[in-house]
Amino acid sequence: MITVGRMAERYGLLPSEVAERATTYDIMITDVLASYNNYEQQKASGKVDPSAYGFTQDDLSGMMEKARGK
Repeated sequence: MITVGRMAERYGLLPSEVAERATTYDIMITDVLASYNNYEQQKASGKVDPSAYGFTQDDLSGMMEKARGK
């Protein structure tokens, strides 16, 4: 429901209009954007370790070496 509320606020619609017209794809994109914005804000304020969200440099180097057959 929060996502529907965000979409309604952003596009100047009533929540019932969003519920009628939005697709699951619209809702997914809105959720992903909200999550990414939250991550960027936390990263900028130093509250999050970016490596916790993916691979470390060593992980990626190891994968490249393995793919190259070294």
